[in-house]
Amino acid sequence: MTTVIEILEALGTFIVGSAGRFGLFFLAGLALALPALLAALTWHALERRRNPRGELGLEARVAPNHTWLEPRRDGTLAVGLDEIAASILPSATAVELPRPGMLVHRGDPIAVVHAGRRTVRVAAPVDGTVARVNRRLGRSPALVKAEPYRRGWIFAIAPEGEGWRKLPAGLRADTFILAERRRLARFVEEELGLAAADGGELIAPAPALLGEEGWNKVVAAFLHAA
Repeated sequence: MTTVIEILEALGTFIVGSAGRFGLFFLAGLALALPALLAALTWHALERRRNPRGELGLEARVAPNHTWLEPRRDGTLAVGLDEIAASILPSATAVELPRPGMLVHRGDPIAVVHAGRRTVRVAAPVDGTVARVNRRLGRSPALVKAEPYRRGWIFAIAPEGEGWRKLPAGLRADTFILAERRRLARFVEEELGLAAADGGELIAPAPALLGEEGWNKVVAAFLHAA
């Protein structure tokens, strides 16, 4: 009986000692990891500040024609071009805005972005009524490409119904954009005969390398889906 008790006492001492050592290791690891975590967060904040395009909002949705929609407090949805569309545009030299109060249906072209002699027609991603437009683009059309998720929004729409909520948001939106970025790279390389200079993934077509036929193919394949 004494032997059993001694064994149990030894086992208990071992468990307590191991737990204590584990706790010390855990605290030491946490102390070492915390500065690295803070440094990573700081770097991320600085990187976002250096990147004026920003990121897609947590509540924003993305549509198949590469527009994004983000709900506002007044119940409207701000609409702009996503990063894929912005990367396809060689520039943004002028923007034709819709008229507030205009009733639109999904797929209707209601705004036009001019990139020199080339144009992209922006279709309504949902049914609704145009509530307001971003008049800043009249003075600074380049914001559509330079800051697509921030000051480059194009118009706001009062949606008809709640169908817009079915569009991808959050992780689903990120996954969609990543897949489309890869599809764009393959499209440019396979369909247009271009390849990345380093043999890796081509993120977006170099507009200067695309003739009119190539440009029209890219726009039709990525920016005309309703």
